[in-house]
Amino acid sequence: MTGSGVSPVDRAALDRLRRLGGEPLLARMLDLFLENSVRRMEAARTGRRDGDLEAVAHAVHSLKSTAANVGAHRLHHVAEQVEILADRRDRDGVAGRFAELESVFAAARARLALERSELPV
Repeated sequence: MTGSGVSPVDRAALDRLRRLGGEPLLARMLDLFLENSVRRMEAARTGRRDGDLEAVAHAVHSLKSTAANVGAHRLHHVAEQVEILADRRDRDGVAGRFAELESVFAAARARLALERSELPV
């Protein structure tokens, strides 16, 4: 969980992006995450609500990948667990982990939005 005082985003991952391509690359990666992650979570929510575990797996797979790119490791891990459960067609397991997914997603998204707002580009 994010309440343990651990940042939802690995600062070293953001620093690596900055070293690779400067602030323009970091800004672009954050923009991509912020633009796409909301749609992916909404697709996961819709899939869960409709009982479409294939849609859940697809949505969280994409979310997992983009989370890793921007250092949202906890989000990556929880999305991976939900994806595994959805692939196994474990409705109860998905339901049991979904609140945690929502929580870590909100924390990571808020932190990355703050990081983005501090960039000059």
